[in-house]
Amino acid sequence: MVTREEIVEVVERKIEKHSGVDEAQRGYAETVQTMMAFPDEGVLHGRWEIFRTSPDKPFVIGDAPVVTWERSDRNTLHWGLGFARPNVEAFLPLSPTVCVRVLPLVSRTRPALTPTAGEVNMAQAAFATDYCFANICSSEVDATVQPHFGTMRMGIDGFSTNHIDAAAMLFDILMNQRQPV
Repeated sequence: MVTREEIVEVVERKIEKHSGVDEAQRGYAETVQTMMAFPDEGVLHGRWEIFRTSPDKPFVIGDAPVVTWERSDRNTLHWGLGFARPNVEAFLPLSPTVCVRVLPLVSRTRPALTPTAGEVNMAQAAFATDYCFANICSSEVDATVQPHFGTMRMGIDGFSTNHIDAAAMLFDILMNQRQPV
């Protein structure tokens, strides 16, 4: 028979263990490590492309270098969409003149247009929190980047989960009713 005092002692030890100063970072690192064991099939089997720009109109790279967007019917870019959303595109500049685009294996209702360096740079700036880097000093690149710098706030303007009913999701998970992805 387990006593009340033993249960309280175990709970207090767990609380103390998980209240450490570095616990949030350790937990995040463990989550990343765990999730690396589960490849994203949509990204893995999507269409991977490389496209280029000229040296005088280079790609910039920000401190959040993988950016996503969906291009609307009216050619408006909506930044910060998840990799499973319809029509999503993901970008990662590899050098001032080379960028990778991934079109994840999702439903597509319109063709993906080849982006301009300016569009990629606007997204790089929007996702950035502190820094964007370019290999040249260019007033044209600066004029493209500055108005968008830091405008895409994670969890607010992009990668938001506001559309998810957390209570319903928890119920579905607990009842093993979650729809397969």
